[in-house]
Amino acid sequence: MYQLDDKNIFVKVLDIEVPWAHTWADMRAGKTDLERRERYREYSDKHLSKFSENIEWWAFSIFVKKSGRLLDVDNVPKPIIDSFCQRQIVRDKSEYKNLGLFPDDDLKWVRAVNVHGEPAQVNSTRIQIYGYLPKP
Repeated sequence: MYQLDDKNIFVKVLDIEVPWAHTWADMRAGKTDLERRERYREYSDKHLSKFSENIEWWAFSIFVKKSGRLLDVDNVPKPIIDSFCQRQIVRDKSEYKNLGLFPDDDLKWVRAVNVHGEPAQVNSTRIQIYGYLPKP
């Protein structure tokens, strides 16, 4: 298990909380994966911190709260991770090209995903993204 708060190893580049809780593969109009990825990108656009180009790989910490019909917590990370994948940004024809943190979402680039969740009165998702710093 990685200690994502260890500033000698990781740099936090994003820490946001959005007022919704989504999973992937909903094909209803207005709720498709593409639309959800764009919402994450739009909300993240002004919150992404500057970081060194030396990041070797990325880690995500996600905490979701869901009211009403509950969701499967294991389906939460996919649209979030894809929102920051350069390949997916190009495929989506997204205007948020600056949010492509990694070329692909395979193990070379994304190596840790911590997902937690709980039932709640109000929907929200907290997303934290960390870059792994190369060893000197």
